[in-house]
Amino acid sequence: MLLTGCQHYRTQTPDHTSVTDSIIDRANTLLNTGRINDALSHLDSAYNKLQNPGPIDLWKKYNFKSNFYLNYQIIPEKANRYTDSMFTVLKGNESAHKNCYAQTMFAKGDVLRARKSFDEAFENYYKGLEFAEKNLDTCLFTNFSNRLGLIRYAQEEYLNAIPYFKKALHENSHCTGSDFAEQFAVPQSIYNNIALSFEKADKPDSALHYYLKASEFIDKRSKPFPEKIVFIETSKGVIYGNLGGLYAQLHHYAEAEKYLKASIKINDQPGYAVEDAQTAKLKLANLYLDLNRLDEANSMINELELNVSSREGFNNENSYMLKYIYDLKSRYFNKRNDPQNAYQYLLKYSAISDSLNTEISGLKNVDIDAAFKHSEQQHKLNLMNRDNQLKTFYLIAAIVFIILAVSLMFTARANLKRSHSNVEKLTALNKRITDQNEQMHLTLAILEQSQAENARMMKIVAHDLRTPIGAIKMVASLMLQKSVLSDEDKELLDMVKRSSKDCLNLVSEMLQPTQSPEQLEKEPEELDKMLGYCVEQLKLKAEGKNQQITIQTEQLLVPINSEKLWRVMSNLITNAIKFSPNNTTIQISLIKKENNAIISVKDQGIGIPDEIKNKIFNQFSEAQRKGTAGEQTFGLGLSISTQIVNAHGGKIWFENNTDKGVTFYVELPL
Repeated sequence: MLLTGCQHYRTQTPDHTSVTDSIIDRANTLLNTGRINDALSHLDSAYNKLQNPGPIDLWKKYNFKSNFYLNYQIIPEKANRYTDSMFTVLKGNESAHKNCYAQTMFAKGDVLRARKSFDEAFENYYKGLEFAEKNLDTCLFTNFSNRLGLIRYAQEEYLNAIPYFKKALHENSHCTGSDFAEQFAVPQSIYNNIALSFEKADKPDSALHYYLKASEFIDKRSKPFPEKIVFIETSKGVIYGNLGGLYAQLHHYAEAEKYLKASIKINDQPGYAVEDAQTAKLKLANLYLDLNRLDEANSMINELELNVSSREGFNNENSYMLKYIYDLKSRYFNKRNDPQNAYQYLLKYSAISDSLNTEISGLKNVDIDAAFKHSEQQHKLNLMNRDNQLKTFYLIAAIVFIILAVSLMFTARANLKRSHSNVEKLTALNKRITDQNEQMHLTLAILEQSQAENARMMKIVAHDLRTPIGAIKMVASLMLQKSVLSDEDKELLDMVKRSSKDCLNLVSEMLQPTQSPEQLEKEPEELDKMLGYCVEQLKLKAEGKNQQITIQTEQLLVPINSEKLWRVMSNLITNAIKFSPNNTTIQISLIKKENNAIISVKDQGIGIPDEIKNKIFNQFSEAQRKGTAGEQTFGLGLSISTQIVNAHGGKIWFENNTDKGVTFYVELPL
């Protein structure tokens, strides 16, 4: 548990900053080593000896206890009381302790989330973030962006969590002090969070990249903090454990065993992260089962079960550990040809999985971006109400002014007789302008209502698509777990699973605000591998027309947004299949030319006539044609592809082949 203090906004208060920081650090160390009861006892005992604690001294204590009763001994009512106490000690001094106040708003959101009051929780997150953006420097935003990423992670929205973590990393880069949390503890944990999110999202290459970045960061940044050697070594042990688990997934078993044992050696000792060592043991036991080293696996599983039963406190972490232990037990007895015991542990695994899924079901259904949008709209509505009150005052003043003006007009009636004709003309003109203005406002209101309705319908359709697509993905995943499948069936089911995930990502994009090119997230990716995956996914479609897809690539690492560029290549290859006759060949190539990567998609199809050459990249263009087998087109694919390539700083074009067909080219900067 990493708790950020308020030292950035010190005032002349009787706070004992260094003393209370030391108390909190010691309590956190006890928590991390599994001595939960000792942590709380130490905190209370140390504070009882502290004479005349200041408001921020007390705030730190209440903040620790609020987190304690949310994460270690889960009692949301107690956590709520301590959060209210945090507000109390800051009352009247919010401007002097802005960082603490923003954190307290987030802490209140955490409590409400634990109590499943999700609308109120995200309203507090929004208010805390809004307060931070107005009052704190960029460095201090790190804590809030990281916590929003952790919420997305808890929702199992792993790809959507990554932008928040990267934003937190960027904000942390603005920290210029020598504080250990800012310069080491926080950024190394964010690198680990990004890697975990990629791993959970089934993107092992990106996960490995960030785990190695985290390990490199620890080695580079640890030298200025020799007094924090235990924390630094613990962090390294955590990264080793995660690397070991990832290597096991990639079937690099020797590397996996080496890193897992290194992690256990570091953290399975007093004063270190013993619970993380137990997680590494889970992964190692799983590895032993995969390698049929059953005796070693059984010994480690039994040790883990004993450790969990002796843990202090009660929280979801214990439940997750038991869940994985039961799964390992079931697999172990299956390999021992003992189906009765295997079935008993499978029942336990299913029961605890259902319980955990029920715990997070409410949170998973909350769209954090939509919740923030709602809070923002509510805030704007309140501002509009205040604005309307002001307008009402102005209207009353205007009426009084008009009455006075009318009185003056009657007084000067005699002098206005000569200009009566002009007044009538002006009155008619004014009425005409007023009528036109009213008509314009009415038309504008109708247009706005139509736009809002269209947007709402699109989001409803996109939202409703998530359920059937998610069901397809889940069924494919379940069927892949069956050992009786042939290799061909597994390949087809894996393709169904990956396609379902891509569809879910597209639906998520439809439900999110449109990103500008400047906001496009790009990562170094092996472009040749991505093209290979794309071709594999579309081979089945080509085989339906007896077509053959060939691919010839160079190994290139290119900074791209892999999900969006996948859509470009999928569109181009799908078009080549659609507009090529049966029994033809589609050629894919990737080469390096100067400082650019050049992708080409060449077909033997019907080509592109001169009269529509300048229209095919336009959205909803009239250049829509049916495929060679009567396939329907909508005129969107090339338009979307052009926007994505332009956002990457590249370009897209085509050339008709000399014999027949067409070749599309995509150029991307290296």
